[in-house]
Amino acid sequence: MPLPTQRPSPWKTAGITAAAAAVGVLVFLIVRGSMLPPDDADPLPFMGLMFLDFILGLTAVGLLPIALRRAPVAAGLAIIALSGLSTLAFPAACLCIVRLAALRRPRLLAATVLVFLAAVGADLILNPVNDAGDGDIWWVALIALAFLLVLILIGLNRGAKKALIVSLQQEADSARREQDARADQARLAERTRIAREMHDTLAHRLSLISMHAGALEYRTDLEPATIRSTAGVLRETAAKAASELRQVLTVLREEPEASAPQPNISSIPALVESARAAGTDITLSIEPALLAAGADGPADATSRHLYRVAQEGITNAQKHAPGHPVAVSLTGAPGEGITVTVSNPVSRSTSPAPDGLGLIGLAERARLSGGSFESGAKRGVYTTAVQVPW
Repeated sequence: MPLPTQRPSPWKTAGITAAAAAVGVLVFLIVRGSMLPPDDADPLPFMGLMFLDFILGLTAVGLLPIALRRAPVAAGLAIIALSGLSTLAFPAACLCIVRLAALRRPRLLAATVLVFLAAVGADLILNPVNDAGDGDIWWVALIALAFLLVLILIGLNRGAKKALIVSLQQEADSARREQDARADQARLAERTRIAREMHDTLAHRLSLISMHAGALEYRTDLEPATIRSTAGVLRETAAKAASELRQVLTVLREEPEASAPQPNISSIPALVESARAAGTDITLSIEPALLAAGADGPADATSRHLYRVAQEGITNAQKHAPGHPVAVSLTGAPGEGITVTVSNPVSRSTSPAPDGLGLIGLAERARLSGGSFESGAKRGVYTTAVQVPW
């Protein structure tokens, strides 16, 4: 996989350039010093080659920042070509070969090899090997090829490491995005459950308000004390509904404000008393073990589910079978499960609204808890029953 070109920082580029220049000057002095002509030879040709070497080397070093940051291919190949005429450019050319090989592009790698071989050929022409014969030329060519192979392998190794790092980064980014997506889905699901909580809670409160308001509207024979008591129930119920709505909106807005504890199974007696105060003939049967606190009682989530089942059953009975008695029963034991049943007599013309979300919410609660849900009329009695594990 080809890798994108990575630009080093300006300070790093300046450091690399300075190091290449220092090493290049050292190589230049060693190589040219070993090639000094005899005392009786004309020094002008040697001085001319030295001057050319130095000027071309400075040019290569000057192109190195461009090769590192702006045009790695064009400037890099130019530096490699200059290394055939300048020993001072040799360290910079080595850096460019490694860098171009690290890009892992076959055509670019082939172009690098061809330019290097052309540079070696130009060096052999400009600085012919001593009169030892053609064998020395082949040895020089083999050494140059071996050196080129080492530089290419170093570059390919660096490229492979960078490719691995890029792959790991992409996998990490993908995993992070998937985790964020799962978190978003979890938040969306929780908000959906909160919306159902809002329906379950507010529907009960609003049904009480509607019932009491209807009584005040149509009953003309009520005593002032009864009217005041009913108005007090309306005020209290409306305040509770507003408070519950405010809590739900606080959660939906993701504000870090503390929320009041959610009602649970221990709140069912108060729920029944509230419905009884509203005029509903309601009875409650609950086993004492279900009201145990801490580890001896049901789990918090299960306890909240049971409260919502009782609340929805009472609300449906008040809405669709007003004036009929309602029976609420909670039974169960650890290891056997818990069953909550809300039943009330109904006539053939009364049934829960088919488009309501309450029963759908109860079915979803039962499914999420690993339990079962049943609801329907049988022999004139409408029963809502939910069984959950304990």
